[in-house]
Amino acid sequence: MSDTARLTAEQKIQKVLDIHEVQNVMSRHAYYHGLGKNAEELEAIWVKETPEPTFAQNQGYFVGYESINYYYGELCRMMQRANLKLLRQHYPELAESDDNLGVGTLLMHPLTTPIIEIAGDGETAKGMWYSPGQVTEIMPPDYKPVAHWIWEKYGVDLVREKGHWKIWHMHVYTDFFTPVGESWADLTAEAPMGVGGPPVEMPRPDIEEETYKVYSHTQLPQDLPRMPEPYRTFSETFSY
Repeated sequence: MSDTARLTAEQKIQKVLDIHEVQNVMSRHAYYHGLGKNAEELEAIWVKETPEPTFAQNQGYFVGYESINYYYGELCRMMQRANLKLLRQHYPELAESDDNLGVGTLLMHPLTTPIIEIAGDGETAKGMWYSPGQVTEIMPPDYKPVAHWIWEKYGVDLVREKGHWKIWHMHVYTDFFTPVGESWADLTAEAPMGVGGPPVEMPRPDIEEETYKVYSHTQLPQDLPRMPEPYRTFSETFSY
């Protein structure tokens, strides 16, 4: 008998509701990030009380809310300000005001093919998604908007805080980041750390570790992130 078959009707309903709510949290992430509202995202849907949240990309991990808030939240706003200054060199009619932060950018990271597992104790959840997206950012050398394809996978741990699902660990695995109009098989840029090109100093990850490789002609597809599997409690599973 499967684990699901052992659940009561009430438990099955709760699991379905939890999966739906987890998907909604991740969809909110996509919309917040698409609007350049990373700081608002951190406030609304990330953990505040659970120890050691992490945000990871191909180059490594940012650990702890303060570190994540700076890299993912504050730095985003700093880049928006720097981008606006650069863009005004081409469009001087743009006012240098907070109302124009994010002008010229268009970010889309849709989430597809979800696999979501809710812990048996109902306190944590794991999920993975494909994200075929695009990033239009102010880029060198001309510091004008440039469109890129960016295809990624997400591995995410969530935890229930005060009755609501919150992001705890988010790991973004970038397969390629390539200018629109060019083949990613011919040209694949390095996986971005805070996509864009303004003169803003990028912090190094707290844990520097190559966790994933961008596409190349000489490597097999990578079986990462690991697919979520049924588990009873978080101490019995892996972490993204």
